[in-house]
Amino acid sequence: MLTSIIKKKDTILLLALAILIFHLIFGFHLIDFENIYWLPDDAYNGFLGWSFYRGETFFSFPLFKIFNYGSGVGSTIIYTDSLPILAILFKPFSNLLPVNFQYFGLWIFISTLLTSFFMNKILTYYGIDLFSKIMLTIIILLSPIVLERFIAGHINLMSHWIILAGIYLYIRRKQSFTTWLLIILFSILVHGYLFAMTISIAIFSYIKEYLINQDIKKCLRYIAVTILFSSISLYIFGYFEVQADEVFHGGWGGYRLNLLSFMNPIGRSLNWSQLTGDLFAYEALQLGDLIEGFNYFGLGLLISIVGSIYFGIKKKFNFIDKKVKVLIGFSILLFIFAVTNKVGLGGSEFFTYNMPEVLKPLTKPFRASARFFWPIYYLLSIGSIIIIYKQLKTKYAMMFIFIICCIQIVDIYPGIKTIMAFNNKNNIQSIRKMDTTQEELTFATKYYNKIIYVFPEYANHNWRELTYFAYKNKKKTNFGYFARRNWNIQKKYIEDIKVSFKSGKLDKDSVYYFSDIKVFNQYYDKVSSKSKKLVITDLNGIKHMILVPNK
Repeated sequence: MLTSIIKKKDTILLLALAILIFHLIFGFHLIDFENIYWLPDDAYNGFLGWSFYRGETFFSFPLFKIFNYGSGVGSTIIYTDSLPILAILFKPFSNLLPVNFQYFGLWIFISTLLTSFFMNKILTYYGIDLFSKIMLTIIILLSPIVLERFIAGHINLMSHWIILAGIYLYIRRKQSFTTWLLIILFSILVHGYLFAMTISIAIFSYIKEYLINQDIKKCLRYIAVTILFSSISLYIFGYFEVQADEVFHGGWGGYRLNLLSFMNPIGRSLNWSQLTGDLFAYEALQLGDLIEGFNYFGLGLLISIVGSIYFGIKKKFNFIDKKVKVLIGFSILLFIFAVTNKVGLGGSEFFTYNMPEVLKPLTKPFRASARFFWPIYYLLSIGSIIIIYKQLKTKYAMMFIFIICCIQIVDIYPGIKTIMAFNNKNNIQSIRKMDTTQEELTFATKYYNKIIYVFPEYANHNWRELTYFAYKNKKKTNFGYFARRNWNIQKKYIEDIKVSFKSGKLDKDSVYYFSDIKVFNQYYDKVSSKSKKLVITDLNGIKHMILVPNK
């Protein structure tokens, strides 16, 4: 027993470190399953998607289809960012769970632990000492590109342990095809972008094995099986539930990586660097560059990267073997994809080029192309320190990594401080609570089973309050907040609503909800003899305008 613990001491200590950092940055109160009020819009929508999914039959097809949320225009919880990997685990216990049940705080905790776990795996492979492991793991756990996702409410996209798992599978000597399929499956159940990155790493891992072992048949077989396995999984889990035009919607270049993104500390709502300030900052050319283009390393890691380049030149890059060459090729291709064909350099357009038609289908599902820099971010962050570590005596390497860690924390402290302030227990308790009772609205709609929004669109006005009300009172909705939706069905649905008012044939099982007072009055005039209009103000002063058909 004691021997086993000693052997695993590094793993245990790094997991303890992850728990400590989670406590300091986020706080265990985020794991309170019934606390839904801290969730930002995207994460809150994930909660709603999961909540409606709780009421669906377990063996629907596709597996994560939600019929009562956005019925007619809806989708699956894949596109509500509801973390299907946890949704499917908790669904069998839905009847035992409270009405307000969120698992996003738990997922942040799990992701923090797994990040630390795979960092230990990678660093152990390269023979890094425990102290240096701790310092480097702290740096990675506090990566601005992860913490910035918390600010945005993209909890799924904080799961960068999947990228680290892919990197570990790539570098380790013993390759396991089954393990690759398992991590690809996990990535599909977390987020489509993480899946795209993971399958890319897997394919390059197969190519690397071919270059080493010269077994082309095995390489091609692995690639074919991986693509087939992934396609079937995507189909079963509902990725293809929306129309092809919406999946392949284009927009590549609107959320790109700038050539200087790695040194620009300007995030969505703050400057992450207190050491460089505005020195490397620039004004984004388009909003998407600011929203998704953020990939700031932090001053500590930037120094480390420069140092590794120095040692690389000094040693004539003699550490570059076939394994590293494939990684370099992989990184170059990802980088080209991330910057897109509209290349930005700071605050100016550097150059543009025409994308070959044959490659355009690969770009259309991934408009937020800047995210594909993330694997490169970790390869450079971890790789640069490992290179320096190998070139110095252990005691000097430990000293260097400690200094880098200190510089990194001091530099990005504005971001850390912002997140800690938001997650402060007192701050979360002070966040305005929505009216979860909605007594008047409940009474007015108790004999109706459906809420029809006139007209459904992306993120309708009052969608948070109204969707929660619909979930709690077990009512179907024709609206929702989806990353992807079937626009053809939605257009037809809108036309059907217009026709029903024009003909005076309202659905007597539905309440019609309006956000535009002009449209509200206009449409009521068409059916005034067959319905009554109500304006209900909830406890937070939000007005709910509804038409209730006569029974």
